[in-house]
Amino acid sequence: MSDSTWRAEFVHPQHPWRDFEHTFVDEREFPPAHIRRTASLAGMPAVDIYLLSDSEPWPESCVFTYTQSLLGDLADHHPPEYCLDMP
Repeated sequence: MSDSTWRAEFVHPQHPWRDFEHTFVDEREFPPAHIRRTASLAGMPAVDIYLLSDSEPWPESCVFTYTQSLLGDLADHHPPEYCLDMP
C-alpha cells in the first residue's frame, strides 16, 4: 500500500458470502467511522450501512461490519463522515 491508499474489509456477520474488500485512494489521518454502500432491498434502491469495527492495522487497512440496510439512495439519508457509492 502506498501512502495514499488503504484497504477496507467489509464483513457481513450473518451472510459471509457478502463479505468483500475495497482499496481506497485517498489520504486521511483517521479511518472513517461509517461507510455507506449503494445496494438493493427486495428490488428497491437501498443503502447498506457499515460501521468501523477494527482500526488496529490503520493506515494500511481496517474492517467495517454491516449493521443495516435502509430503503432509498445515498441522497435520502444523512451522510456520515465518509460515504462510499459502490456498485
